[in-house]
Amino acid sequence: MNQVCDMNSVRWISKDEMAFVAMHLLEDYERFSGERVVAPIPIEDIIERYLKISLAYDDLKSMLNLPDVLGATWLAEKKIVIDESLLDDEQGGRMYFTMAHEVGHWVLHRKAVLGPVGRRAWIPDIVCRKYGNKVRGEWQADYFAAALLMPETAVTSAFAGVFGPDPLVIHNQKSIVPKALFTLDIAWEHANEVARVVIEQGGFTNVSRTAMRVRLEELGCLVNRTPERVAACL
Repeated sequence: MNQVCDMNSVRWISKDEMAFVAMHLLEDYERFSGERVVAPIPIEDIIERYLKISLAYDDLKSMLNLPDVLGATWLAEKKIVIDESLLDDEQGGRMYFTMAHEVGHWVLHRKAVLGPVGRRAWIPDIVCRKYGNKVRGEWQADYFAAALLMPETAVTSAFAGVFGPDPLVIHNQKSIVPKALFTLDIAWEHANEVARVVIEQGGFTNVSRTAMRVRLEELGCLVNRTPERVAACL
């Protein structure tokens, strides 16, 4: 994901700080809504009702002449636009993650990158794309989005409810059992199946299996000790 503003120039933020900010956003939204927030995290309502940011869907690819654009944010106008192609995603994982990613920019970066007054209104301050280098601000927005849509306590609780309290350490890339019986011999090829089970257990219906698998790795629930991973690190 690349952007109009220089996301390499934003300040360094630790993972713990980003997770803390995401948690407090959810707590503030709980007080605002008067209801306990559980998965799936109502990201659209957080954007529109709580943050009071306009949320729209449009053909950003044509508007910005970028073939891989996913979302864009206009800071002064308080507007987030998601590319309409993401509406075709059956599960919606990419779409909701893109929304949360844009919220990450709003919360973490808007004071640093707010566009100059008088710029052309059709030009967004931040443009998020599918491909490109993960510069500092873009990586931060991704991590914030994961922490917002998949809060640590909720994820670890859902994981423990199925696989137990200990991390799932995987040593084999391939399994000798059929996919339907993957829990008998969990291999790394089943990592997304592990994520699917956690999604179902915790009600994370607006996140993708890939996003959940990455989150499980980040939280230490899923540990890749396969030879292929070791070889890649040498």
